[in-house]
Amino acid sequence: MSKDAQEGRGLRNYLRHKARAMRAAAAARPNPEQWRETVSATCVADDATGVRKLRMRDWELIGDSGPDFGGQSLGPSSPELFCGVISTCLTHTYLIAAATLDIPLDRVEVTVSSSNNDAHFLGIESDDPDLPFDITARVSLEAPDARADQVATLHAYAAERCPLSKLVREPNTVTLVTD
Repeated sequence: MSKDAQEGRGLRNYLRHKARAMRAAAAARPNPEQWRETVSATCVADDATGVRKLRMRDWELIGDSGPDFGGQSLGPSSPELFCGVISTCLTHTYLIAAATLDIPLDRVEVTVSSSNNDAHFLGIESDDPDLPFDITARVSLEAPDARADQVATLHAYAAERCPLSKLVREPNTVTLVTD
């Protein structure tokens, strides 16, 4: 571990870099229309493992189910990936807040959990919803040089602005287009 990391300065150095990059990007593209983008992910299952190969830009992940659904646990399940996506988005939102508001932050850890009941896929009746529910995000910040009001500001910023948390909380649609 580097001396900066041991002393908690590694993330602070990154946050200064992030703040500069964000200011430069905002100056270069001041119109909101310039920030609209289409992002996509493609998932393919096409071999004897049934593993779901997920591709986003130049990145690949795999998803798999456990033995109860014929999988081999070769990768995270879809509900686990969902928790991971919320976790990484919340973490990034905290970083954006700290960089934007110049709040000293040494570490962010976000653990997201949810309840899940797949009984409906097996034709088993359940009172539980057929989607992840009871979603909880546990946030741990190390910000020894930040004031209590600054830490509260970070939490409020993340709660209000995390795009994927908002997606779960607010109505939205998914349009299924078939070939």
